[in-house]
Parts: sequence; C-alpha cells; structure tokens
Amino acid sequence: MKARLKERHQVAEGTGAFTFELTEPFTFEAGQTCDFTIDGPMYSDEAGNARTFSITSSPADLPSITIATRLTGSAFKRSLLDSPLGLEVDVDGPYGSFTLHHNTAKPAVMLAGGIGITPFRSIVKNATEKKLPHRIVLLYSNRTPASTAFLDDLTGWAKQNPNVKIVPVYTDQTGFITADMIKQHAPDLSTAIAYAAGPAAFVTAMRTAVLEAGVDPDQIRTEEFPGY
Repeated sequence: MKARLKERHQVAEGTGAFTFELTEPFTFEAGQTCDFTIDGPMYSDEAGNARTFSITSSPADLPSITIATRLTGSAFKRSLLDSPLGLEVDVDGPYGSFTLHHNTAKPAVMLAGGIGITPFRSIVKNATEKKLPHRIVLLYSNRTPASTAFLDDLTGWAKQNPNVKIVPVYTDQTGFITADMIKQHAPDLSTAIAYAAGPAAFVTAMRTAVLEAGVDPDQIRTEEFPGY
C-alpha cells in the first residue's frame, strides 16, 4: 500500500523517527515489521531503495505508523531526511512474530540494544494503552544517555503502568547488560519469556546472559537488526 511521509524528528543523538500516513486500511500487532520502498529516491546506492523496519508506534496510532533508525548516511536514509514531506513510499506487511506472548502468567524480560528498542516501544505503548496485565521488565542498553532514543516515552508509560519497569543501561558508565543485572531487576526468570533485539553481537550476548540467569532456552525470542 501507499503511505506518505508526514513528520520526521530527531529522537536521540544520531537517530531519527519518521511518521507515515497510510492511504488504505491496515492492521498490525505491536512488535511487527514492514518493508518500505522509495520509488525514485533522491539518492541511490548499491543497497537499493527498500528496507525493513520495525513499527515503533502502536496500533492506536493508526492510520499513522512510525519507524526509527540510526542515521548512518546511507542513500535510503538520506532520502528520508532530505525529501520533502509528502514523500510517497510503498509499505508491505506486516511481518514477523516478535510480539508479546499471550500467557499473562509469564513475565516478559526485554533486552534492547540501541535501535533494537523500536519493537519494544510499540509493545510497551500498546500494553499501557490496553491496560494489559503482563509484567514487563525492559533493560535498555546504549552508550550514553544522549544516544538513548524514546527514553522519556518509556519512563512515562512506566509511570502510568505499574506492570512495566524500565532499566536504562549506559555502557560508558556501567558496562554491558549481564546475567547478574538481569537477575537483579527481573524476578521469576524460571517462568519468564525473554526477548532480545538489536545488533547481532548484542543479541548473541543477551542469549548467553539470559541462559546464565536461568531462562528456559525454549523461552527466548530474538530479532537481529542489520546495520544499514
């Protein structure tokens, strides 16, 4: 379907958010992705004119959807930044099963590395809006506070939703997320479902950490974000 670029703004150091207005009816589950294609982009390179992004808004925001991305200087992202508002894109989807589990008795332990926060923002926002009973602990790793996208949103929802706990982790100050850190902030790990999203190295490290912390290996869900 077609969508038009409605708004863009910086949400952290080196990170931009882009909101599109959809032109047709659309449904999705918080945490899913879509493919975005720019026909006739302002800039082009060998990586092409299509990318996959997690939707970081919630279903309540429809017919608008928002994505966020590190601004790497690629032709695709420069086209998003420099094209006039109203830029038309093709949106395919939604795709993926990186969504909140249905069994509310099982707590969710969410581990986000950098831009891997995007599906979790959608999930936390949706859980708060719908007053879902899921217990959610989100450990969110970035280098510095300035590079931490959407932190004000997340902490605001945590104030509204007593089931949500947000734990910012700044690697320049305290190092990386460890098994001991996960155990400190997330009880009931033996029954928890763990989610990890971010760069491939982060996801690999988090899988090891949650296993060490006591999460059942069959209850780990991951989503790797490529560096485009």
